[in-house]
Amino acid sequence: MTAKEFPGVPADLVEVVERHGHAVAAGDNATVLADFRPDRVGQLLASARPPKGMHSAELLDVEPGPDGLFSAFIRYTGTGGEEVFRSRWIQLDGTWRVTQVRNVPDTPPRTSMAHPSDDGLDAPHWEGLRRGELRMQHCPHCDRWTWSPRPICPGCHATDLEWPVVDPVGRIYSWTRTWQPFSPEVTGHLPYVVVVVELPGAGNRRLLGVLLDGDGADVRIGAEVKGEIEPAADPEGYPLLRWRLV
Repeated sequence: MTAKEFPGVPADLVEVVERHGHAVAAGDNATVLADFRPDRVGQLLASARPPKGMHSAELLDVEPGPDGLFSAFIRYTGTGGEEVFRSRWIQLDGTWRVTQVRNVPDTPPRTSMAHPSDDGLDAPHWEGLRRGELRMQHCPHCDRWTWSPRPICPGCHATDLEWPVVDPVGRIYSWTRTWQPFSPEVTGHLPYVVVVVELPGAGNRRLLGVLLDGDGADVRIGAEVKGEIEPAADPEGYPLLRWRLV
């Protein structure tokens, strides 16, 4: 096998990446595990979602990046279709190791909890997303915004609460970049960034959500973000509110 050539990429890395791709496709777990960064084996095993019946691999590209990282793009083909993995490689003690891996394109994970709660208190919020609107609970008597929704106003105990439209623009109050596959839905989407957004248009109430294009983004507390509504995955499902750095 003759290794491909990519500008700015060491030839020995290209050879390692090509061998790694074929080992993944062949189910050669010993070789695959030996290529992983030792302190991230558990994380890397569940980071990517391969196609069913995987049987072949093709190296598409290797790109140099910051901090000594190189990004390799490998297309895996199987009976269930094909998937492209982006693995990031770093040299540790003179050996090339995989330090990150994920499916591409960079799509944020969806959650199985993306629907109204059993008590229905947050149903107006989800129905608003279906209409392309962000709606949050508000008390017309004491002007208090509430999230998560309550049956009565926490301030004045009024029960006739309303759900006005809120401008989905705010600031990052806190954030975290998640590297672990805490649920099956996130496999293939690691890492992703979760943000808590403070909304001036809703009395600075805070919403939790996933940041679009967050893999590798320079995320900072106080950064401005704007909400985007991602369509539902199926006709019976609900859209999701995502956030994007302004």
